[in-house]
Amino acid sequence: MKFICIRQSIILIYTILIIVILISISFTYIITKNNYNNDIITEEIEDELEFICEDENNCEDSVRKELLIEQYNNKKLIALTFDDGPSKYTETLVDEMKKRNVPVTFFILGENASKRMDTLKFQIDAGNEIGIHSYTHKLFTKLNEDEILEQINKTKEVIKKVYDKEIVYIRVPYGSRNKKVDSSLEKANLTDVLWNVDSKDWKFKNTTKTYSYVIKKVKGNDIILMHDTFKTSIEAAVKIVDKLLEEDYTFVTVSEFYETKNIIELNK
Repeated sequence: MKFICIRQSIILIYTILIIVILISISFTYIITKNNYNNDIITEEIEDELEFICEDENNCEDSVRKELLIEQYNNKKLIALTFDDGPSKYTETLVDEMKKRNVPVTFFILGENASKRMDTLKFQIDAGNEIGIHSYTHKLFTKLNEDEILEQINKTKEVIKKVYDKEIVYIRVPYGSRNKKVDSSLEKANLTDVLWNVDSKDWKFKNTTKTYSYVIKKVKGNDIILMHDTFKTSIEAAVKIVDKLLEEDYTFVTVSEFYETKNIIELNK
């Protein structure tokens, strides 16, 4: 009887050991499999990210687009634009904006640019956007179509000497248009860019007045009109930019402004 009890105890112990071993093997298999799957998933994610970000510039562009969309939704985008240059003050403006990493869109006069090609190249090399204003700032509504196209084409020829991007924007002098002007712009494949904040710097010619007026007018998602032909305008622009940067506004070119606006409107 005693022998039978010992035998049963040994069988029970062996059974327990076998069960423990089987559980250990199963547990080890599960962990190993999970780790293997996790490694595969991690590798897939890393491969996908590496593919998406294979071009560092594309990654930066994507991040910037997301930022601009968020800022537009928060009414925090500003396109700062300047007409009538280049002038003797333009390089100072470019330097100050570059220090602040602020891109600018310049609508240039062909006549002025032809006399200051080094300045125009300086504007471009700093990463700014260039558009057409006209050649001699004539009122387009008083010109015939051939004269309008001459103003445009002569300015294009000057710009293209130092600018290898397609010119797609124009700011018609005085913002004055009619059907004849519209037809001319269509033939030239140009988009007219207006503004919703006129700094009136040409009227004030005073740094403090220009600065105060613009800050009062800015509501967010604005295109600001200024002129780089007055020293007071350059001084006011620096103050305006510093103030709006403090308030978390983001500055963009006209192209970026329209692109962001279009993305949001298409997704509504």
